[in-house]
Amino acid sequence: MLHTLLNYSAFALLALFPILNPPAMSPIFLDMTSALPDEDRHRLAWLVGKNTFMLLFAVLVAGGWLLKIFGISVPVIRVAGGLLLFNTAWRMLNSEPKFSQAEQDEFKAKMTSRAFFPMTMPVTAGPGSIAVTLTLVPAGPLLAVATWVNFAGISCGIALASLSVFLFYRYCENLLRRLGRAGAQTISKISAFILLAIGVQIIWEGVQGLLKL
Repeated sequence: MLHTLLNYSAFALLALFPILNPPAMSPIFLDMTSALPDEDRHRLAWLVGKNTFMLLFAVLVAGGWLLKIFGISVPVIRVAGGLLLFNTAWRMLNSEPKFSQAEQDEFKAKMTSRAFFPMTMPVTAGPGSIAVTLTLVPAGPLLAVATWVNFAGISCGIALASLSVFLFYRYCENLLRRLGRAGAQTISKISAFILLAIGVQIIWEGVQGLLKL
């Protein structure tokens, strides 16, 4: 049973890590939180990691049922989430590198709420990771031991993936700040462009899914 649990954990981690992609998202996180002092940024990294786990765990538990109740298909989720991700990346590409004092004060005042939107959803745990989590939902009988082992293993995998988000976000500044402001801004813009491309890809996959329905 332990071997099965570890297998499901590793499978969930390997499925989610490339989608969450914390190494590529770290420069974006650092750029979006540049108005915050280090202590607040570290706290925000923890909140984003925790919110990522809570969001994906909620999707694992109730996501499939909710989609059926509201009659929403996974391709629709991809299109809507991809548009949201595209909008976030587009604003980052066209934003000024510096924050005004008013923007800094607003970000600090709303840090807790922004830890979920937009920092967790859609920047970190976007429609791609939600769709992947929906595919991981156990399909066996609810009362079967194997189903619960599957569920526990996938939950552990989600926890590990969320932990990787926290670690990369928490310590990304140590590397990026050595590159200097110009180097960090360059990496941030490149990462924002990659995020934009990911948004377009998710929208396209959603459109393809809708055309097959």
